[in-house]
Amino acid sequence: MTEFRKLMAFGNSSFVVSVPKDWVEKNRLKKGDILVVDERPNELTFASKDSSERKQVREAAISAAGKGIQEIKTEITALYVNNFDVIMVTEVGAAAKDIKDVFHGLVGMEIMDETTTKIVAKDMLDIKEVSMSNVVRRVDIILRSMLEDSVGFSGAEAESVYERDKEVNRLTLLGFRTARAAANNPRLLRLFETTYWNIMVSKQILSHLERFGDQIKRILRFAKENSKEVAKLKGFREIYASIVKHYEAVMKIYYNRDKSQAFKTETNSKTLLKECDRLLVKYNSVAAARMIEYFKYMIISVSGILRNNMEQEEQS
Repeated sequence: MTEFRKLMAFGNSSFVVSVPKDWVEKNRLKKGDILVVDERPNELTFASKDSSERKQVREAAISAAGKGIQEIKTEITALYVNNFDVIMVTEVGAAAKDIKDVFHGLVGMEIMDETTTKIVAKDMLDIKEVSMSNVVRRVDIILRSMLEDSVGFSGAEAESVYERDKEVNRLTLLGFRTARAAANNPRLLRLFETTYWNIMVSKQILSHLERFGDQIKRILRFAKENSKEVAKLKGFREIYASIVKHYEAVMKIYYNRDKSQAFKTETNSKTLLKECDRLLVKYNSVAAARMIEYFKYMIISVSGILRNNMEQEEQS
């Protein structure tokens, strides 16, 4: 609810503004308590100094009746990303096992109660122990291992890569949850030593990394199912190796916060896209078209990471 408050002079060097009584009571504050003030462009955000200790548990319930598992998964995931602490699914019926799998795919969520009609899961993770930079680094490490095992387009490593892609998805959702929590809590921003803008930038980078990982999985799946056709695509391993090097160079820029190098590296993306077009014309087959499609999505994802690198604010 929006309220308007008048700014009043206080002495010769300060100004004061009153805060709503309802907000004070809801946060169990009293006269003399310390408030933390976070300054952003054109706005100030107030929070109680010990807001983490005053946190109210957020609970939500959804019904599984008449819904497919994908719809249920979407609802649960949305509640998770929006930082609900307790999520209850009622009328689970025959979908109980699938619903439990959904919760198992969310970092920190533990099933606390289960009956024949409901499943209740609670967040057991302390968000203060998570940081966006650490989540991005963990996703990057997994992606590098996936890239290493996919350079030969061999189906032998496919199942292992699929499992690692699931872990990338889990960490990405954890990153989204962390970003939402930090965006709503200036205290977390200070704890993470970052800014609201950089949290949003990191969230976008995680989205690009998740899409990048999806393409690795799809390349191996397609190569496993169409091994003879893929084996005929000479030169595809070379461009894939170039994409891998490009990705590694971009992540180095991310960690070093080197904006000047980011601008220079952007030309590599255009060069790789042109090489993809050249190979597509050369082979002109269904297998070539599908592999090139995956390659281009990978390159576009890397370009997205580069652009986000350029948008990061300098840390003081």
